[in-house]
Amino acid sequence: MPIVNRGGAESNGVGAKSCPAQDGKTLPPEGLKGAALTEAQRATLLELIGAWVHMLPANAAASRMAALKANLDETHFAWYGPTTNGSAAYYRIQDPTLVIEYAPQGGTNHIRTIIRDPSNDYGTELTKS
Repeated sequence: MPIVNRGGAESNGVGAKSCPAQDGKTLPPEGLKGAALTEAQRATLLELIGAWVHMLPANAAASRMAALKANLDETHFAWYGPTTNGSAAYYRIQDPTLVIEYAPQGGTNHIRTIIRDPSNDYGTELTKS
């Protein structure tokens, strides 16, 4: 899969962009757009997304994956850092209802990660009446 590579995660100061106390923050999309990927690359991206989404109960995960797959053309994948095994590298997967970040801090022994729906922080859609 082609990637956006802008040097080492540590040297560029790339850290998690979706952090606590930043509710409703919209990140500008970066990286490759799903519509530009081959079918094999799209399958790999869905597999990576699935590794996160399948932490949900099975029915919820299936529903969420179906929605994300339907919007895959609008999904972006960005990578910062080296591509060698064991190296610290940041990646972000993003569409209007999904942000996944994997952000090593100071090497590979301290990882910050997040999965969120920026259109529904804290389940606000569930509490509307």
